[in-house]
Amino acid sequence: MVMSVWGVIFLGLLGVFFYLQAVTLFPDLHFSEESKEGGHMAPTVEDIETKYSEKAMQCWIAAGMYGVTLILVFWQNKYNTATRDYK
Repeated sequence: MVMSVWGVIFLGLLGVFFYLQAVTLFPDLHFSEESKEGGHMAPTVEDIETKYSEKAMQCWIAAGMYGVTLILVFWQNKYNTATRDYK
């Protein structure tokens, strides 16, 4: 249960930092290094903003999944405790 709470907090904050386009997270954005001429092509500002938005959305989806897991674990613990009391 603690892991799910930490996952929601951490990934939620990480998503916020990606959304705010934190410079320290730039190395975590992965760009293809291929170009038509075979040389190195620098990403455009639009590509960078798109990657930041994609990563933020991925973090928020993962945080939501951890949240669902937290609810399921909490419900299962409550159900198991209630079942044990009636036996």
